Amino acid sequence: METLHEIIPFAKEMMSQKPSRGMVKVYAVGTVLAFFGVVIGLVETICRSFSPREPIDEELERLIAREHRLQKHKEIEIELTETSAATEAGAVSKQQLAAVQRNTANRLHAS
Repeated sequence: METLHEIIPFAKEMMSQKPSRGMVKVYAVGTVLAFFGVVIGLVETICRSFSPREPIDEELERLIAREHRLQKHKEIEIELTETSAATEAGAVSKQQLAAVQRNTANRLHAS
């Protein structure tokens, strides 16, 4: 039943055969479910065009999060090497170095 033109003759034929109430209910429920499926499909298609980005599946999302963590870890290592080089030169105090080390500990646990 691809078009509305096929549904009307089908309904007339079904009524001429005098189906039982149970069969009418089954056809009615099937028709309602099919209608809701079409409506939901149309709404999904329309709403998808307004979504800001494509949906990301879980594996891709995990991979992106992992890359962000690795990037942050590299940045922290660079900061530590810079601060250790600065402490060797005597430019940074031990308190500032301890604050940077505490910062890295907090960042590694946050996820």
